[in-house]
Amino acid sequence: MRFTFRHVLLLVAIVALLMPVMEGTASSHGMEGLSEAGCTCHGENPGEGVEVVIEGLPTTYTAGQSYELEVSLRGGPAAATQGHQGGFNLKASSGTLAPLDASTHVIKSGEITHEHSGANQRSWTVVWEAPLDDKTVKFTVAGNVVDGDHEPTDGDDWALASYTASGEPLAFGERVMLHLPKIVAGLLFAVPLVYLWNNNRG
Repeated sequence: MRFTFRHVLLLVAIVALLMPVMEGTASSHGMEGLSEAGCTCHGENPGEGVEVVIEGLPTTYTAGQSYELEVSLRGGPAAATQGHQGGFNLKASSGTLAPLDASTHVIKSGEITHEHSGANQRSWTVVWEAPLDDKTVKFTVAGNVVDGDHEPTDGDDWALASYTASGEPLAFGERVMLHLPKIVAGLLFAVPLVYLWNNNRG
């Protein structure tokens, strides 16, 4: 059977249909996939005067170093004396996010968000371990400020923000060590092929 361009398109369409669709979710137990889209279940548009801020993020990071980042919410409805106050969803394009205490947790996608107990506050401290690289890392974050009535009503607001951090330039030796596993794997793959090719020529 000959494969035509039509067969290839059909195969691509089948694979696309079988792939899971990533949808954003949010609850008092945390938020996922909303760091760029926002908490639209609490209102179609971001709230006026509401901010979500990341403090502690370096302009230039050192490869492999850990940084404590404070995510905080500003503005919006007054914090409830009882009930939930807010939540967040933070995503980094590279590096590793981790909780500093029990108020946050990391989800399967690698994003970090508030725990159920962490919804009773409006600031959280998390840890970001920088990648072993010097590329620019993008951080996207959504913050949700709620009024404590446990309902996605007009009394709630949300905001989005994005930040970047660039790595300190790596020296040539550091860059070689960074890519050494790939170099070794390439050699292990290429050497047998060259050997077989030379034998076939003989």
